[in-house]
Amino acid sequence: MEGDFIERLQRINVTEEEGEVCQVRATWRKEILEECSLSLLGRFLTTQPYNQRVVKSLLIAVWRLGSDLRIVDIGEGLFQFKFALESQLKWVINNGPWSFEDHPLVLRRWERGMTAALVIFQTIPMWIEIWGLPFDLLTEETSRDMGRGLGEVVEIDTTIFTSDQARFIRIRIELPLDKPIHRGDCS
Repeated sequence: MEGDFIERLQRINVTEEEGEVCQVRATWRKEILEECSLSLLGRFLTTQPYNQRVVKSLLIAVWRLGSDLRIVDIGEGLFQFKFALESQLKWVINNGPWSFEDHPLVLRRWERGMTAALVIFQTIPMWIEIWGLPFDLLTEETSRDMGRGLGEVVEIDTTIFTSDQARFIRIRIELPLDKPIHRGDCS
């Protein structure tokens, strides 16, 4: 569906009058770019309606950012989360995944030139646990190999390898949204 829209957008011809350029003053442009550079774009993976006012209040409370966070409804279920500090933005990314009423929130960092119509979410970061491994497979290398079988490995929880309890391994991976999650063996 998004591909059809992009194709139609690329076929649009601009008349000479429509092609006139409007100038944006450099001082404004710099401020706008700076503000956007501290933002994430997000969407809940659901087709069911939800109360956006409640979602905004909940995220502000859970993320504990108060007035340091501005949530802008861009339309079509897309939000822009504007942060005051880079550390706040990174905290939200690193401590996810986030959800509301069992609907995951997919996030991606703003990029220059990005428009609401062209924002595509391809992955969601997820911590996975692998239980019941043989003792000889409780290693960082095995964790990385198993994680790669599911998606792109972001981080491995190494505390298991120095802890006095070794029941499972934890791996943070970027799960592709277009592939089903498989239970059982990783091959």
